[in-house]
Amino acid sequence: MDTESTTLPQDTAFDLLSNGRRRLLLQRLQGTDGVELGELATELAAIENDVPPEELSAQQRKRTYVSLYQTHVPKLENAGVVTFDSESGIVGPTDRVDELVKYFNTETSDVAWDRLYLVVGVVGLLVYVSASLLGNQIVRPLYVGIAVLVGVVVVSLFHRRYENGSESTEASISQ
Repeated sequence: MDTESTTLPQDTAFDLLSNGRRRLLLQRLQGTDGVELGELATELAAIENDVPPEELSAQQRKRTYVSLYQTHVPKLENAGVVTFDSESGIVGPTDRVDELVKYFNTETSDVAWDRLYLVVGVVGLLVYVSASLLGNQIVRPLYVGIAVLVGVVVVSLFHRRYENGSESTEASISQ
């Protein structure tokens, strides 16, 4: 299977991500050249049992190792998401790991767009009310209203460009 020229179908991606242990495995593999299966099992078992690795029981570690070895790694390998070298025990990521990780990436936007819209609206409202109370002495309320609308449109355009720029840097998974 050529993992570089094709993307995973969305149903396959969601099936692979339907298990929490596989999601943890993918997160752990992201940005690495590979991790030894025993080390991976220890790390995941510690996370799942909410204990430090040194406090894991042999049973907890073994249960995780067996499920990774028999179920999760083969399923991900068959989909072309990971590679597994049975001699060295190394589980390695393919380019598809990043493709899947974006589905559950919890990073939020560094721009608080809702607050920005609120500030433009509140400032515009205050200036509009002030202009209305002062009459036509300083600036006409109509001009303030137009300026507020232009401000909202400008912020909306920047918001759209920002969001589209974020999306274009990620590979999309085909339907």
